[in-house]
Amino acid sequence: MKNLRASSYLNQVDVGDETSLLFNGATLCIDLVPTEYASRLSNGDDLSFLSAEEKQHLLKRGHLTALTHKRELEEFWKQVRFISEKSIKLDRKRKMGNLSFILTYNCNLSCSYCYQKSLGDNFKIPPPMSGEFVDSLFSNYFSQLFPKVPDNFLFTLFGGEPLLPNNREAITRILAYTKKHPSIRVSVATNATTLSEMVDLIGPEKGKIQNVQVTLDGDQLLHDENRIPRSGKPTFGAMIAAIRQLIQLKVNTVIRMHIHPGRLGSSKKLVDYLEKEKMLGHPGVGVYFAPINTFTSEKNSPADFDIFCRTFQEVAVKTNRPPSNLDFMNKFLEMQTKRMLPKVRYCGLGSDIFYVVDPLGDIYQCYEEAGHKDRRIGTFSNGKVKFLALKEMYSKRHLLNLPECIRCSTALFCGGGCPCHARIHNGSIFKSYCHQNREFIAQTLKAFFLKQEVKS
Repeated sequence: MKNLRASSYLNQVDVGDETSLLFNGATLCIDLVPTEYASRLSNGDDLSFLSAEEKQHLLKRGHLTALTHKRELEEFWKQVRFISEKSIKLDRKRKMGNLSFILTYNCNLSCSYCYQKSLGDNFKIPPPMSGEFVDSLFSNYFSQLFPKVPDNFLFTLFGGEPLLPNNREAITRILAYTKKHPSIRVSVATNATTLSEMVDLIGPEKGKIQNVQVTLDGDQLLHDENRIPRSGKPTFGAMIAAIRQLIQLKVNTVIRMHIHPGRLGSSKKLVDYLEKEKMLGHPGVGVYFAPINTFTSEKNSPADFDIFCRTFQEVAVKTNRPPSNLDFMNKFLEMQTKRMLPKVRYCGLGSDIFYVVDPLGDIYQCYEEAGHKDRRIGTFSNGKVKFLALKEMYSKRHLLNLPECIRCSTALFCGGGCPCHARIHNGSIFKSYCHQNREFIAQTLKAFFLKQEVKS
């Protein structure tokens, strides 16, 4: 077996006890090996330390290859094309959908990092979505957006702050519609500071808001520096009280934890606090991490990166799932018995199953682009939905049109990164935006693996 080398799509994740996972981003094969072996393979060392049998096994799994770099790239491109075509066919058959309502662009907080600040001081906030608007949406436009009503459908209430009292009429009309259609679930992403005024609309029953996401920014000190109303009053206590109330209401509650580079100690303190308050690990409460800025091992101190990894795994153990939105990665550990398609897209941009509508009758496919009229993918008025050219452009944002991603060993786990941030930071949606994706992929895979080890 001459001319063998480590695959360009080889990844290594250390899982403890001097063992590591080799996972190949092209073959999607995952194997447990000694960390020394994994490190030598990842570093491109001479392969003489491997026996003939080990070489044969690693070659079969794809961790080693006899192909040149150019040929391996060409073969991977063919594989991505096949997966992309297969995904399009499955999407057409898939019975699922998500309609998100920007109920208002108004908010009772003034967080320094809020992406809606990019709308500018001259942005004239429109009135909140009215009940009549909601009724018209369902009677005149819903069937045009979703010609085949999916069996698995989610309505998401968004803003601004969706639970402001002025939004009550629109919310009640939305909930009235869902009560007639049991397959539709309703979620809200809220700062929860006005929860007590809207609590009658929240509960596990049909026709109520059944899933609630609340964001915390770290421990009380960091949170109250960032998530503040214009009055400057602290909000940490109010949000914790709201989470307690949600637990009592028995709704699915998700805590979105903002991760601030350089302030990882605050994240650890928040995790400790949530555990002390019996929220972390509560069966009705989930947690996931959301970096505010790029978090990578290269851009943070080794100490910060270590805190991030340890805190990630601690939360995974105590909540029985990794604190990320990468649940699909668990399936890759079951590839011996099950098959699934990896990601060729980062999100629902360009798809026919996800839309965001605002009070002006504008349609978007990205929360961060809502309100920017030049980023609309469509409009609805006078009884008709009209899609714009941008929707077609967005449909082309996948790995086949991201040449730099085709060379990446985690492309099929990432899908190219956020297209909105790629446009803002790198000048085009047809650029990658790596953000913290590689670190989250590695830590998520490690957490799922360790969970399986405990079960076995």
